[in-house]
Amino acid sequence: MRRPWKISAPRILIAFLLCFVIYIMGAGLRTATTAIFAQTNPETAGNTAGASVSKAIVKKSTAPDVNPLAMSNLVPFPSNVALPMRVGVALFVNSINKINEATNTFESQFDIRYVWNDPRLAFDTSEMGTNRLEFGQEAAVAKLATIWNPQIKITNIIEKDAQISPGLFIHYNGEVELIQRVKATFESKLALDAFPFDTQSLLVAMLSSKYNTNQIALSQDQEDLNASGLDLDLKVNGWNPQGISFKMSQTRAWNGAFLRQIEAHVAMKRIPNAILGSIFTPFLLTLIVPTIFTFFANVDLAPRLVAWSGSILALVALTFTFSVRYPWLGSNSLVSQVFTAGHAYQLISVLLSITLFNPDVARRMDRFIVAELVSYLRWLVPVGFLGVLITKSLLTAFDW
Repeated sequence: MRRPWKISAPRILIAFLLCFVIYIMGAGLRTATTAIFAQTNPETAGNTAGASVSKAIVKKSTAPDVNPLAMSNLVPFPSNVALPMRVGVALFVNSINKINEATNTFESQFDIRYVWNDPRLAFDTSEMGTNRLEFGQEAAVAKLATIWNPQIKITNIIEKDAQISPGLFIHYNGEVELIQRVKATFESKLALDAFPFDTQSLLVAMLSSKYNTNQIALSQDQEDLNASGLDLDLKVNGWNPQGISFKMSQTRAWNGAFLRQIEAHVAMKRIPNAILGSIFTPFLLTLIVPTIFTFFANVDLAPRLVAWSGSILALVALTFTFSVRYPWLGSNSLVSQVFTAGHAYQLISVLLSITLFNPDVARRMDRFIVAELVSYLRWLVPVGFLGVLITKSLLTAFDW
């Protein structure tokens, strides 16, 4: 005759202690990983590099990767124009190479076009033999040093390793058209609570730190909007480009003057398919065996508790793995909420295993009431838990 499986309290206690220790170790490593990423954040590490690059720009003013609009210009502001002077802005994205959630940055190459009118640069087409003067690369940098320009800069660019190639057109009526091909890394705060159903807005912010809103106005007309957009062949691994939009704002300078700023937002929607499999497949596998043991199999209490002990250890290990793989996910993210719901489901299942689903306890209660409750909870708990997961995922995916 087979001997009944007796509960070993020391073994169960040791299992829960191991669970607690692994959880603490996971939290500690997550904190350490976050600290490492903080130390390697370009925002802090790039300060000294940014200063050295700025010095190099001053010394090598003819280099093709220098931003000509960031250099000092002593040419006076045009005196015979209506104020504020309009400066048209257009941005066309050629490529996005990488979106880094850990550092809140992205790598991209795009063309920016600035257009303004300076009557002092108008010329006679019959004398010049053309209606447009063209300057490229070094010639554009040299020419910009001799004419007025609006001193526009990209405020969220990481200057280290940035490449800016200018091209300049001066039209017969004094209209100046500056096109810059920019290839660099940019800082952009990412909202990751909806991961992996998130849509990110990649920011490119431009302003003139020298001229206030009474002097120049960064704006867009229909021609600027038509010149803006995304390359039709733009592809980013794991993302779907959604489009580009612009937002006008102003910021207060140190002297109390207001500066006009224009922000370009490139919308990128994450492709969640592969990530969903890596999250939910192991998550559900850690719960399915003890769920069958507890709610649908006629087994003793001891095997149920052993199964749930292993499930708790497995889910803690899975949480630890994701905290290392995705250290930038906060407690408000969908993934964290799913894992928290899993731990709650485990706790409820363990409590039911040692109470209503425990024959020794049920024997002391009314057997008809217990049978009714067991038949009801057998489907309510697992199906309700699965419904909560699906509902939360759908609400996050469709932003309801």
